[in-house]
Amino acid sequence: MPNSKIKGSLEISVLGDEFKICRNLKYLPLTTYPSYIQTGLIVFCLKGNANINIYDNEHLLCENELAVFFPGQLVSFTNFSDDFITLTFILSSSFYEDVLSGVHRFSPHYFFYMRSHFWFSLNEREVAGFNMYFDLISNRIRQRQGPYRREALIHLLRFFYLDLYNTYLNDSLLMGGHKPDARKEELADQFFKLIMEHYKENREVAFYADKLCISPVYLTKVVQEVNGQSAHEMIADYVVIEIKTLLRDARLDIKAVARRAGFAN
Repeated sequence: MPNSKIKGSLEISVLGDEFKICRNLKYLPLTTYPSYIQTGLIVFCLKGNANINIYDNEHLLCENELAVFFPGQLVSFTNFSDDFITLTFILSSSFYEDVLSGVHRFSPHYFFYMRSHFWFSLNEREVAGFNMYFDLISNRIRQRQGPYRREALIHLLRFFYLDLYNTYLNDSLLMGGHKPDARKEELADQFFKLIMEHYKENREVAFYADKLCISPVYLTKVVQEVNGQSAHEMIADYVVIEIKTLLRDARLDIKAVARRAGFAN
């Protein structure tokens, strides 16, 4: 069904406000200035090119390349060519959470990894495979009958995110990474989510340790083991990357950047 809010798409199928599948989409639902996105996006470039920036990592997305965006990332979309068109999945944050809720907990480091590894160049066989996958989901969403259409889509999308996570795990093994125990990964994951929620007003490790009912020393030890950074470094990294990105926006003066980053002066 057509949707005038998403321009440049010749065809859009919709599952309420939870999930949209767009064929020949030219204008991605992203801003030209860095902003936190509230949706998950899976974007396959059919033709043309466009600049994508996630935090401080920029890439010129080109034909036969796939880009993946997570809710909560700081993203901008600029300088797209006149012939830029994509196949795109758009997931609401709640639908995205439902997709990931049925899989093993992803390592917090994975979400940092995906800031700089958000695009993939596909070979001919992989391009054919993604087109088949896109058509499969497109046909499934058109089947308006049946009580389990939403659940079927969730399972189909889980396959994609699991394959993506397997790519990360393989890279981690090549880099000599190791797997911490499940409890430590869960603590680090909770810490990561708390940072996204509170980093503007709370930058002390003790605040987050108190939220997690553990000591600051133990939190730092766990985060260091899981992510390779101390708890303080993770908080600072989140703040500094946002500031660096905001400074690129010519419309914002230093005071405006400071306010957006949570600094009083």
